[in-house]
This record gives sequence, C-alpha cells and structure tokens, in this order.
Amino acid sequence: MIVKGLTKSMPVRTAAVVAGAMVVALAGGRAMASDTILTAALGDEVLQLIEDQPKVTRIVVNEKTVFEDRESHTVAFYNAYQVQGRWMVLFQHEGDAKDCPARYRVLDLSGPAPRMSLPFGTCSKEPEVATADGVLTVSMPNPAGGPAASWTYRDGRISRTR
Repeated sequence: MIVKGLTKSMPVRTAAVVAGAMVVALAGGRAMASDTILTAALGDEVLQLIEDQPKVTRIVVNEKTVFEDRESHTVAFYNAYQVQGRWMVLFQHEGDAKDCPARYRVLDLSGPAPRMSLPFGTCSKEPEVATADGVLTVSMPNPAGGPAASWTYRDGRISRTR
C-alpha cells in the first residue's frame, strides 16, 4: 500500500497514525470532543447538558437531544422544580451582549415528549421562581423601573403576566 509521503516499508498502522495526526492538525490542533457539563436524574428522566464546542450546547433527555443552542455564550442549569408531579427545569442563557446578560427557557419534562419554551426575561440575572396551581412563575426586576416583570409557564406555553 502506498500513501503519499510514506514509503512502502512503513506499516499500515503507521499510515493510519500519520493520517489521524493530519486530521487533528487540520482541525486546528484540537481534538473535537463533547463535555458533559451536567447530568441529573429527575424522576424517570436523565437530563444532560453537553457542550459540543464553544457556543454549541445541547440539552439531552434520555440520550435524545431535545434542544441545541448555537447563539448563547453559555447555557446553564438554573434549577429544577416539581409542579404537581411534573418536572420543569429552568435554564439560563448568557449571551455576548452587555446590555442583556441573561435570558431564560423552561424545559417541561411532562407529557409524551419534553418541551422547551421560547426565550424570555428582562436580561436580569436575578430571577425569583414560584410554583402554585400547576404553573411555574418566573419574576425579575424590570430594567426600566417599576414593578417586577413576570412570566408564567402553563400547559406548554410561556406568557408574560406583568
């Protein structure tokens, strides 16, 4: 077997090592690997937060990707809440914008398939969370002043309540 740049006397194993080194060199000198940032068991579900590369984060439930973020600087687990026997997980997304350091999403683990809410928030890193009557309410300071802004997650939807 002849591989360009190698002699016939080199074993195939060496050719494979050289080819592998060339792939790593072409990839910027780094091996591409995923980092599992978080693994949590919530009831019967196993939740993972996986960073595949900078600014590419996946949320995986029971080994199936349910959400992929390619815009946020970081995605962080904020907390998990049990609401009438259902698990809901609040995630904080931090972007590069200095005027809006944080937005949030709710992952609902009830039902036949996990559901991720649309992003919401006032850009505050100081949310207050309450659960009552089957809903999850997230409140935070209003950057324009005045009363706090609130969002309610109910039946698969997030809506602003004040």
